[in-house]
Amino acid sequence: MSAHPPIIGVVLTRNEAIHIRRCLESARRVCNVIYVVDSRSVDGTAAIAETEGAIVIPGDFTSFAQKLNWAIDMIEVPTDGWMMRIDADEVLSEALVAGLPDFLATLPASVSGVHVRRRLWFMGQPMRFGGVYPRHSMRLWRPRAVHCEIRALDEHMLLKTGTAATFEADVDDIPLTSLSLWIAKHNEYSTLEASTALASRDVAGTAGGAAMLTPRLFGDRNQRIRWLKEKLFYRIPPFVRPFLYFFHRYVILGGFLDGKAGLIFHVLHGFWYRFLVDAKIVEARGHDPARH
Repeated sequence: MSAHPPIIGVVLTRNEAIHIRRCLESARRVCNVIYVVDSRSVDGTAAIAETEGAIVIPGDFTSFAQKLNWAIDMIEVPTDGWMMRIDADEVLSEALVAGLPDFLATLPASVSGVHVRRRLWFMGQPMRFGGVYPRHSMRLWRPRAVHCEIRALDEHMLLKTGTAATFEADVDDIPLTSLSLWIAKHNEYSTLEASTALASRDVAGTAGGAAMLTPRLFGDRNQRIRWLKEKLFYRIPPFVRPFLYFFHRYVILGGFLDGKAGLIFHVLHGFWYRFLVDAKIVEARGHDPARH
């Protein structure tokens, strides 16, 4: 790897003992050094990471975005290197491992960030349809060239300088947890989603003075999705939009083509989760007359 720019891996964890060994074994295939920024896990995550050769940094963090921005600011990356974020339940595809170092070596200095594809797995199979794949996200960046927007959920990386390139290979998100834990996790996410939706409705464009992704119908894909969510989706009446959203994903975008696992996934993620978010928004507004 000496001819290639160094890659410094960063994995953010909290109670990820079930995933962390697999993640680090995969990450080591492209990363020169891996840091695990851990939020006081109590299940042995930090100890496992240390035995796998990672540098573990424990801390108290208020949110995913705050933790990631801390890592971007504090972890040293060589001036000719890249930082790469990998989630604890993710593994790198063979195509990414084989091609990423050469891809980075060919990039001009004007490119400061790199998007890759995220391939989501559910009940043992990849979700290929329903608008779930391919989804691109920025996972690599030059030292301190980005920051993560401060949001409770659905945060994006924003470039401070330069432009972004795309490497068409997959990072596979393959959770090893049970369906019950998936549901519990998304119940927590629904609370964050509801609070984010209410905040976006009340105060759009900033969060404590930090730059945010600008919603644009004719912008890039992330800007377009943010515009559709804030300007269209959340203007549809509550409890109507989950039905429309599920129909769009499962029927129009072909989610049914993923078979039984696709049916379960899209009912839970495309309908149940969105219905739960609406219920929590209605509950919050009921407790705050100013939001009626």
